[in-house]
Amino acid sequence: MNRALRRFRLVVLAAFLLAAFGCAKPPPPSFAPPTPAKGKGEVEDLRVLPQDLNAYLRPDTADKPLYPQEQIGLRLESFVQEWSAPWHMAKPGYPRKAVEEIFRRFEKSPGFGAGGRRNPAEFAASLHAAAGLGSYPNVVRKAVTVKNTNLRGMPTASPRFADPSLPGEGYPFDYLQHTALPPGTPVLVTHASRDGSWLLAESALTFGWLPATDVAYVDDTAMAALATTRLAAVIKDQTALPEVGLTADVGAVFPLAGPPEASGLPVLVPVRAPSGTADLRRVRLPAGAAAAMPMPLTPRNVAGVGNQFMGKVYGWGGIDGKRDCSALTHDLFVPFGLYLPRNSASQAAYGGSVPLGDLPNEQKEATIVSQGVPFATLVWMQGHILVYVGQYKGRPVVYHDIWGLRTFGEGGRDGRLVLGRAVVTTLRAGEEAPAVGPSHILLNRIRSMSILARPN
Repeated sequence: MNRALRRFRLVVLAAFLLAAFGCAKPPPPSFAPPTPAKGKGEVEDLRVLPQDLNAYLRPDTADKPLYPQEQIGLRLESFVQEWSAPWHMAKPGYPRKAVEEIFRRFEKSPGFGAGGRRNPAEFAASLHAAAGLGSYPNVVRKAVTVKNTNLRGMPTASPRFADPSLPGEGYPFDYLQHTALPPGTPVLVTHASRDGSWLLAESALTFGWLPATDVAYVDDTAMAALATTRLAAVIKDQTALPEVGLTADVGAVFPLAGPPEASGLPVLVPVRAPSGTADLRRVRLPAGAAAAMPMPLTPRNVAGVGNQFMGKVYGWGGIDGKRDCSALTHDLFVPFGLYLPRNSASQAAYGGSVPLGDLPNEQKEATIVSQGVPFATLVWMQGHILVYVGQYKGRPVVYHDIWGLRTFGEGGRDGRLVLGRAVVTTLRAGEEAPAVGPSHILLNRIRSMSILARPN
């Protein structure tokens, strides 16, 4: 009788477990216990949470596409249209007033240069004169970048920092740095400086000045060859292109020049001819360093591309070939046929925004976990953007390129606890650090999330 009763109980228990867990998602990843603190004020998240995006993949969803197959062609067409938008413009998109605003602002406040030295009083005024904007626009020509280059607020590579003694100022916060651009980026040249050495150009992301030697002009034939839906995306930073003397990072896109080969993908890369026009060279992107676009948007693929940036040093506006928060998110999704805007506020509105700002912190976290799609959701606060990748102990985990966490000192003056790299954290990072505490955590400032794609 007892044996029969035990058998009955086992059958009931088995049925219960099957009903409870047979169709349920597996539990969130479990991680090793935290290592002992290494020093006062250390951010515990960086010891507890794996700094590897693969650790946040779930077996049941890791390889499931995050958007339907029938959308792939439309998404790639939309990507090409957004990316090549400057080639569809007949005149500048920015008025002279917008171009001159930065000169006028810094004429009154020249700031600091390299090494913490004050810029001379005439710093901005002399550059303003050299720009020759009285004749703006004096050139309107379609072009393409032929190097890793930068769009600058003024025609100079010299920096303009605010007072380095202030929290969050000094290097790398060069306020002349608008954005970095990879080779092969469509631009519209709208103005040349007085001596012709600098060009003002507009990309799909923003406008700025770049050296004249960093672009080549394109005709209709070159544009047709470059702005095609048969594209390849670089998926490995510092991919060497020895045939043209370049390296390319994630975020660079080139047209395919033929079917895939065992040794890699053949692509066309623009180079500058002596005449200043673009020649297209056939180059092979090494196997594993590039993929035909769009890559399937799966959590595993996003994790693989994202791990290329993990731990790399933060760089405002892409300064010195580094990334800031919105450069990380922009570059991360390029291989998947998503061309996000360049700044965090615009990215937050991409794909539709879910407001979170008026919610209590616990409810913000619960909403992100319940509604967010890991590896396809952006979380936004003023001035910063993050990628939701999963959860740890019921709290959302995010991947982001961050300079630092705000701190407060005994005198009440704000400071920064500098992280300065791409990391995985919760939204409560630094809560345990006395200088950060609950009042300065990221979660307090989270305002919205944007879901880029949803699985079927």
